[in-house]
Amino acid sequence: MLAQTSENESYQQLHMLNVKQDNDLYQYWFKSDKDFTDGFHIELYHRVFNNKIANWLLIGFENEKFNDFSLSVGQDIFTPENIATSLLDTNDRPYSALLYFNYSKYSNQFFKGKKISSKLMFGLSGRKALGNEIQNGVHKKLGNQSANGWAHQLGTGLMLDYNFKYEQLLPFSSSFFETSFYGKAHLGTIYNYGALGIEFKIGHYSDSYLNNYGIANHRNKNLINRANFEKLTSTKLKLIPKNIRKKDISTQVDYLKNRLNRKFQFYIIIDFQYAYQLYDGTAQGSLIQFENSEYTLDKPGNENSIVKGHYGINIQYSRFQLFINRYLENNVFEKDGVFGYGEINLSYIF
Repeated sequence: MLAQTSENESYQQLHMLNVKQDNDLYQYWFKSDKDFTDGFHIELYHRVFNNKIANWLLIGFENEKFNDFSLSVGQDIFTPENIATSLLDTNDRPYSALLYFNYSKYSNQFFKGKKISSKLMFGLSGRKALGNEIQNGVHKKLGNQSANGWAHQLGTGLMLDYNFKYEQLLPFSSSFFETSFYGKAHLGTIYNYGALGIEFKIGHYSDSYLNNYGIANHRNKNLINRANFEKLTSTKLKLIPKNIRKKDISTQVDYLKNRLNRKFQFYIIIDFQYAYQLYDGTAQGSLIQFENSEYTLDKPGNENSIVKGHYGINIQYSRFQLFINRYLENNVFEKDGVFGYGEINLSYIF
């Protein structure tokens, strides 16, 4: 029994480097520098980030072994619809940017199909976040139109935000199809909102509740055995094909071991989310400002409800993973307006 228990406790944190680029030009429709226009993030997953301070600051399941920690640095850039004019337009969102560190914890109840993700974000918003320098520097090198209104961007402020997300696997699942529900809460000096969503996943994959992306992690080989197999809920057992579920436990355990270590994964994700936003510091400035802004939004009645959807394709082979996503949401600064952006996400597991 001790050997079986230690096998479960031998879960090894995911070690991975992830590089993500978001841009509104990565799509066929809605190609324009409008609202959220660009983002770049580098995230490192490593056991060195798992410490007592992080465990205290970041919410997760108590006494859970399936935890992964990461540290990232990122920048997000936002512009109004008309980037050609150098005039101040207070009828649209302002030029603004965020530059920040993100400390994250991904806590999974693998056997129950539940996940908590918590993130602590610390950085700057506004002028010191280098939105002008990065956007126009890239535009100049590519020969694209310059964004001419950065002189009117929001003043520098503090970004100190906390993001919490709870996910749960729903019974509407099978060996090749998953349905998950999630709820999010984001509080801080920049964003304040709550959100509910549902996600569909179909294809050939390992398990979404093993780590953040459901990545096959070569550092873990024997997470399933006869003893802990009994911990799997009826919903999790649906991930085993019906013909294998009719066989003995040893056969089912072997199937799950092979599934968790799949070198090749290919699947599609479709996600729908509704959010209610109380405050958006990328349009109104940080709640803790270090310098004043000349911009004041002249549309106090802008929408608080945000409807967002995305679909994506994921491919993993051995230690490499590629995610290609497209997002679409309503523009709260423009009646009946919609904007979208694409994402390229590349990871290496080491």
